[in-house]
Amino acid sequence: MIRQLPLTLCLCSIVTAGCVQTPIIEGALPGQRISDARAPNATMHMNRVVIIDRNLQTEQSSKLAVERAGSSSNPTGTMKVFATIRNRTTFPQQIEARVQFFDSGQIPVEGPSPWQRIYLDAQSIGNYVTSSARADVAHYYVEIREAR
Repeated sequence: MIRQLPLTLCLCSIVTAGCVQTPIIEGALPGQRISDARAPNATMHMNRVVIIDRNLQTEQSSKLAVERAGSSSNPTGTMKVFATIRNRTTFPQQIEARVQFFDSGQIPVEGPSPWQRIYLDAQSIGNYVTSSARADVAHYYVEIREAR
């Protein structure tokens, strides 16, 4: 009888382990940071201008090019951001741009700003220029899309 006890305990533990169910998680889950060398653009990079509309930027061709971008300080201590965008097509385009400002810890402090419309003639350049309202801004992130 004593020899059967370990065998019985072993069988009971196997049966019990099979009965344990993983809980089903419902509702929203927290976001996860993607750290994968195969997805270098999966994160937001500060002080950049990005084209977020697939109609403007495909794998085969790009209708727009960001020629220059940067920032400077206004006399009031606020940040001035600019982007020069090139229309690479043979027809006029209307695009929109907006900015979000961040502090030195990359925490959003303003924005996103309202979309600002930019008219681009065929094979021409246009500029997006805006300023922050706060002086504690250290970084910017500009998004460009097709006008809606």
